[in-house]
Amino acid sequence: MHNPLREAAESLVGVAPLLSRWLERLLAGHEPPLSAAQYEALRAVGAGDVSAAELARRSGVSGPAVSQLLGGLVDAGLLQRGELAGDRRRHALTLSPDGGRVLRSADALLSGQLESLLGTLARPEADALARALPFVEASLAGTPPPRRPKPPGHPKPPGRSELPGRPKPPGRSEPPAADASPLVRGPGRRSPPPRTGR
Repeated sequence: MHNPLREAAESLVGVAPLLSRWLERLLAGHEPPLSAAQYEALRAVGAGDVSAAELARRSGVSGPAVSQLLGGLVDAGLLQRGELAGDRRRHALTLSPDGGRVLRSADALLSGQLESLLGTLARPEADALARALPFVEASLAGTPPPRRPKPPGHPKPPGRSELPGRPKPPGRSEPPAADASPLVRGPGRRSPPPRTGR
């Protein structure tokens, strides 16, 4: 049965990794070089005043990770911090003049390269793609991605009998320590056997 939404989703699944690779390589060659996360943050801030908490929600990463990302952009002079109206405890982020210039330059680089890739599309297909993609972007930006699964392989916590300072259960013996021998007086030295009287 024909399902346009499923076919569109399958097409996105195929295109997304290829597009991501293109964007990463192009941004790495930009001056100054940008990571995909830095570019995404600049675009989000450039679209309107946004807080670090909102960026963390959109990207689905932890607050400390977003704070570190934004702090690097602030230190580079691309972002500016300011107080949110009516809430002095939260800080709004805005593009600095240099940040606006860098974002416009990166946008032009990416758009120009991707336009050349789409040059073989017929006009009707290009128009349909241009109309559909803003809805896809709005849907993805408005829905936080799923949380990352916890990495497997966490060691099992010790049982009560294995905790430090607790006696070991019966039947489990430990070999005597090397320094418990009466023939050892110091590191690497043995005492001679006791002499017997004649």
